[in-house]
Amino acid sequence: MAAAGAALIVLSFVNSLVQFVRRRRVEGHLRFFSVVVNVVALVFLVLLPLTHLVCAVTPSGDGTPRIHTGFGDWLGSEGYPRMSPHRGVDVAGRMGADVLAAADGRVTVARDNRDLCGLIVVIDHDPYGLRTVYCHFSEIAVRVGENVKRGQRIGAVGTSGQRAWPGFEHVHLELQRGRNINAIEDPLPRIVGCFDDTKVYSADRLVLTYPVKC
Repeated sequence: MAAAGAALIVLSFVNSLVQFVRRRRVEGHLRFFSVVVNVVALVFLVLLPLTHLVCAVTPSGDGTPRIHTGFGDWLGSEGYPRMSPHRGVDVAGRMGADVLAAADGRVTVARDNRDLCGLIVVIDHDPYGLRTVYCHFSEIAVRVGENVKRGQRIGAVGTSGQRAWPGFEHVHLELQRGRNINAIEDPLPRIVGCFDDTKVYSADRLVLTYPVKC
């Protein structure tokens, strides 16, 4: 679906450009310009999204969820350029699948944020001065003030806020230090794997598990 949509966009763009060039074909430099523009369009509207699509549908070798977009990336989940670096990681998940708390904590936000985050849940991990932020839910299953355990269902994967194309559904996971929303760090180095209720997790520092089932 993503590849088909990107191809249609490019075909429409190229057709409009060709018609324009035909009207101005006497200008050689314009023809050169059209080639450059078409190449740039091909790279950004087709090749990058196709690369991301292949990665999205290819299972990871170790059974962990795919990361569509990493911390600080300048490309979005579908492969299109972003206006600013990515604030967290986008963890692939099936539409409607359970979103899990990445660590024990207390819910401080559970609402429709009415922005690119959409339905949002924020969990404070008090002893560590850190909090995890989860975005794009289709349903929220917790309330503000509720204490949650690692691996507990807190909602369902969705596309609220910034709508993902089919095949790119994900949970945006963000790690903030204190109450400063701009004090962020990459959550991936703290992720120790998929949630396992038979494991005992370290309490010396905040460790996270993936926010979706593996």
